[in-house]
Amino acid sequence: MNVEQFNRLHEELLPELLKEFPSTRKRGRPPNGVINTKLRLSAAIRFYAGGSPLDIMLSHGMSRQSVYRSVWGTTDAINATSSLSFNQNNADFPSHEEQKEIAEGFKMRSKADFDRICLAVDGMLVWMVQPTAADCVELRVGERQFHCARKDKFGMNLMAGCDHMCRFRWADICHPGLTSDYLAFAISDLGVELEHDNNNIMKPGYTMVGDNAWVPRPWMATPIPGHCISGTDDAYNFYHSQVRITIERAFGIFMHRWGVLRRPLSVSILKVPSLVICLMKLHNYCINSKSYFTPLTLCNDERSINQMASSRGSTETTHNATAVQLNARGIPVALVGGGHHFRDRPCNRRPAVPDTETTIPMEEMRKQVALMGLKRKIRRSKRI
Repeated sequence: MNVEQFNRLHEELLPELLKEFPSTRKRGRPPNGVINTKLRLSAAIRFYAGGSPLDIMLSHGMSRQSVYRSVWGTTDAINATSSLSFNQNNADFPSHEEQKEIAEGFKMRSKADFDRICLAVDGMLVWMVQPTAADCVELRVGERQFHCARKDKFGMNLMAGCDHMCRFRWADICHPGLTSDYLAFAISDLGVELEHDNNNIMKPGYTMVGDNAWVPRPWMATPIPGHCISGTDDAYNFYHSQVRITIERAFGIFMHRWGVLRRPLSVSILKVPSLVICLMKLHNYCINSKSYFTPLTLCNDERSINQMASSRGSTETTHNATAVQLNARGIPVALVGGGHHFRDRPCNRRPAVPDTETTIPMEEMRKQVALMGLKRKIRRSKRI
């Protein structure tokens, strides 16, 4: 984010920043003078990017208490600014006109000319420290519910959907890390509305794309399961993945841009959702402002990640305390055994796959791949 983009962001946030940081006090005046809103916004963004509060204290000339006051005041200001919302009119989900625009964008990026995709959705674990007993009592959720066994981390399940430009257009972060992606989506406000179709929220004939954590529905297109599929089904999976991977890219950019997420959030669990939503809105602002540069991972960040990984005391012999572990074939071991997504899901939670006689967008996409005669592209290694 350059100076011009920072100043433009400050202008958009100024009305809400003035509410959070009034220039007058009820009694007396600040002993060291008033901290202006630009300085508070700068301190907050530095914190979001992974800066240490001690470093921010020195570079911005403010106390530790003022640093955290700036962070949470700015977070509330960003979430209260309607111009930074995910969609027009501060809506939680794209309107029909916005869905049409998103579908055109996905069509330009799809080699199979899929033109009815309005969102790519997936889940991500937001890493945090073990929640306190007091927070768990208030939420009425046990501490172990926030522990994701598959990743061996405490966190919250972030469900999100993005458009063709990797901008987040829908998000839900209300469930502990043990919750599966499917269950978190099914009981979200969006999942309930889509299942009952009360508000006609999805444009007729349009669909979202997700992985095998979901099942085919009139509003969801998933890969065809199986390891030995071939022909049209294999080609469909290839071109489906070509579009669905957009949400994976969005998560990667999001995590790489905001360094505070690359280490466990040491804040109250009650503040995690508002912080994450704030960072997602700033992520969209950076893309809209064409601020594509994100700094490389610092050595201190990598050292912190390795230290946290080794302190968990894994008993696996292949554990090498790195953030991403690869096996001998170069496959991330954290992705192996994806069936653990459903470990907390009873068998009757997932709806049955729709009857083949019912036409759903996923089947139309598969027929389109067959009519175009598309095949999976295989990259052949060059001979030396």
